[in-house]
Amino acid sequence: MSSTVMPRRRLVAAVTVTLAATLGVTALAAPAAGAATAPVTRHDFNGNGTPDLLQIAQDGKVHRYDTAYDAKTGKVSAKAPVAAASGWSQSSRAEATGNLGGSAVGDAVSVGYDGRLRLYKGRGDGGFDAAVSVSAGWHTYNHLVGGADVTGDGKPDLLGVSNHGGDLWVHTGTGKDTAPFLAARKKAGPGWGVYHHLALGDFAGSKAGDIVAIDHNGILWLHQGRGDGTFANRTKVGAGWKVYDDIVSVGDADRDGRDDLIGVGATGAAFYKGTGAWKAPFAPAQPFALNVIPNPFRELFI
Repeated sequence: MSSTVMPRRRLVAAVTVTLAATLGVTALAAPAAGAATAPVTRHDFNGNGTPDLLQIAQDGKVHRYDTAYDAKTGKVSAKAPVAAASGWSQSSRAEATGNLGGSAVGDAVSVGYDGRLRLYKGRGDGGFDAAVSVSAGWHTYNHLVGGADVTGDGKPDLLGVSNHGGDLWVHTGTGKDTAPFLAARKKAGPGWGVYHHLALGDFAGSKAGDIVAIDHNGILWLHQGRGDGTFANRTKVGAGWKVYDDIVSVGDADRDGRDDLIGVGATGAAFYKGTGAWKAPFAPAQPFALNVIPNPFRELFI
């Protein structure tokens, strides 16, 4: 496998989007029964029971988009953005991680241009505490994925794909904000440099966190988590995903107990309902309206 990975792309224009399966995304099988998985709190930053998206602008301001679910229509949408934080301008990449700091509120991390990892503890009111410096050397990764437990200890972990070699590394969560990860990282496997975008969540119906990833050809692959910090060989679960600049494991947006996925592209976005079935973990794309705040330089969703 090639170990060359493109950096995580940023959206660079304001868009008001409604994108459905017309983008050419392969329609997957109808939803199948699966076990209930992660609680909604992983991506719920204001404590209202529905997950949120975060957008980081070039000036370091963070905007929060609360999602809403309409039980009558079965549709998920995003509300108008509100200010959530500021001072994140030194972040080269960021990730919503779930509860790293030992509270019941979801947190976020960022890697600065200095290579240091910083923890932003969620307050539960839609905002975040001041950044806490965790450790240095994180510039070695060009992808970060978090938000689920991959080691089986009940605590969310953080994973990184190395710039050189494309190895996947697991940083085991501790649940302590002063030292959110064990000192020693664990190698989960080689060859992950073939992917443009990755997302971590409980997609396959088990309790372990799984990874979905888009390769250079727009193929969507599922790597089922084994619950011991390693992942099974990949399974092809979709095609046509090259239209997306990013994919976000948003958590349970439609309140059915299963993790969902949002794809965001330069011309639109789409919502993928989780099914809990590993052979077809997502239902066909649904329209997802997202009014993005204009910024000429940088927009990143986590």
